Amino acid sequence: MFLSQPCGGCHTLADAGTTGTVGPNLDQLKPPYDRVVTQVTNGGAIMPSFKSQLTPRQIQDVAAYVSSVAGK
Repeated sequence: MFLSQPCGGCHTLADAGTTGTVGPNLDQLKPPYDRVVTQVTNGGAIMPSFKSQLTPRQIQDVAAYVSSVAGK
C-alpha cells in the first residue's frame, strides 16, 4: 500500500526503498501506529489528507506497515 500511494515521493523509508525529502524521514521519526493513522487520515503541515482516497482499512494497513518497519 505504501508504494501504491504517493507516500515515497515525499517520505524516506528504507524498507520501501523510497528517498523522498519533502516530508519527514520515517526511518528517523519512527512514528507509532496511531500517529500514522492520524496523519494519513487528517493530513498535516503540507501533507494532504488521504481519507477520501483510502478506505479506513487501507489507512490501517499503511500505518501497520510504516510503524513496524520504520527505523529497522
